Amino acid sequence: MAKITFRDPITKSLIMEHEIQKWHFSQETEFQQVDVFESVEFGMTLALGGVVNVTERDEVGYHEMLAHVPLLSHPDPKRVLIIGGGDGGTLREVVKHSCVEEAVMVEIDEVVVNVCKEYLPECASAFDHEKANLIIGDGLKYVEEAESESFDIILVDSTDPVDAAVELFTESFYKECHRVLKPGGVLVPQSDAVFHYGKRVHDIVKKLRNIYDSVDCYLSFVTGYPSGVWTFSYASKGGHPTEQIDEARFKEIEPTLKYYSTDLHRAAFVLPKSYQRCIEEGVEVGKG
Repeated sequence: MAKITFRDPITKSLIMEHEIQKWHFSQETEFQQVDVFESVEFGMTLALGGVVNVTERDEVGYHEMLAHVPLLSHPDPKRVLIIGGGDGGTLREVVKHSCVEEAVMVEIDEVVVNVCKEYLPECASAFDHEKANLIIGDGLKYVEEAESESFDIILVDSTDPVDAAVELFTESFYKECHRVLKPGGVLVPQSDAVFHYGKRVHDIVKKLRNIYDSVDCYLSFVTGYPSGVWTFSYASKGGHPTEQIDEARFKEIEPTLKYYSTDLHRAAFVLPKSYQRCIEEGVEVGKG
């Protein structure tokens, strides 16, 4: 019997092929193609628009670093806004913090939420949490209509800048986020892989630096993503993300963590020289 496979396009000339044990779900929604399958190497896997988005085996490297780096750098985050994040992993991490009073999550595709509740329940475990406020709708529109200085932290847990997510990578969107953030607030969008998409990361950082007081990139290992090294951009209306890390709050949530630590928090901002040059100057890794 022929093997069932899923071909994940890393770039136009590079593909990661997953051998599949079982295909669980496939549907084209109003917004994107949604697939869920069980990968031999990565376990239960969510693919959006034909691209791997979440895997059971390595999702913590993405979700814990997207959430806890900004949350533990902020002295008292009470309201957190998540744009996207339909799998629920980022929300799961945000509500762990005792100081958070409300976590608003705006996801455009309800199908993603529903399939993750069924097939990725460990990711989707916080949708019914008392602090969670799930809104099915357009994240860009939500930010545009939100009150000024109404959130402490905004996390952009989107797909790559294609299709419905394109508008979440524009300077105008980042300006709206700046307006919505309180003094000292933090915006962290996922920013793609420097090795394969360096120009994209460079452009994101350049746009953010036109608006925010402090902008730095940090890295995490997410093996199922292109190159296995993922980038987040930390844009702050306050100080640097390693100046003040809430060690007491970290100790409260440490037993629940599988990836993040405060040592890793600090180390994540130390980038290889070629990565740093790519982010600062737009020179592709290994090509200049």
